[in-house]
Amino acid sequence: MENFKVVGQMVNASNSTLVVESDGTRFIYKPRSGERPLWDFPDHTLHLRERAAYVTSELLGWDVVPETKIQEGPYGVGSFQKWIDAEPTTVDIFPPDSVPEGWLTIITGIDEEGNEVTLAHEDSTRLQQIAVFDVLINNADRKAGHLLTDASGNTFGIDHGVTFSSEDKLRTVLWGWIGQNFPEQYLADLELLKSMIYGSELEELLDDSELTALVDRLDTLLAQKIMPSPSPHWPAVPWPVF
Repeated sequence: MENFKVVGQMVNASNSTLVVESDGTRFIYKPRSGERPLWDFPDHTLHLRERAAYVTSELLGWDVVPETKIQEGPYGVGSFQKWIDAEPTTVDIFPPDSVPEGWLTIITGIDEEGNEVTLAHEDSTRLQQIAVFDVLINNADRKAGHLLTDASGNTFGIDHGVTFSSEDKLRTVLWGWIGQNFPEQYLADLELLKSMIYGSELEELLDDSELTALVDRLDTLLAQKIMPSPSPHWPAVPWPVF
């Protein structure tokens, strides 16, 4: 086992989320023992879903999720995601008349102080790729703060503990491409993924119903070739959005 040193904690996280270091490398460590029970996800599986999101990203060749492993840590087994120096810059809240040119408006509402505000995100190929990825993994909590852009301008997705449910739970801030086609290359990548799901590590990380649902979502994306609309049976946007 690696010698990890705890150097910090994400105090606003719903589950135990620690910053650890080993040999000069920093990780976000989410121990299984610190997972809060959820009514709609099996207990002690959130760390496995973090790894499953990374495995899916790698099978696609999209590099959406920072490297994520399952191993023993200071508080038992958990997920270890490699730290990236990055900030949330691609999604934000603006006054309705101040949305940057080229950004896509998602919703407009009233904030806690009674001011009208608009949620918007960049119209970029990378962000659209992450939106497709979230549809595929059925991400129930894609907040703006879970989209981090590094100094080179590349954006990554983090925090994938509530994903891969067998029930429709997609909840995201990335709704700007509803009904639009996405690049043909994504379809080619998704088609290739379909042939790799069974026989991959995903069989160890997800249960049978979750694997079946993953394949069903994949088939739907390949058949419709467009970004879906929100379900009327589930909140479309997480709150707070950050």
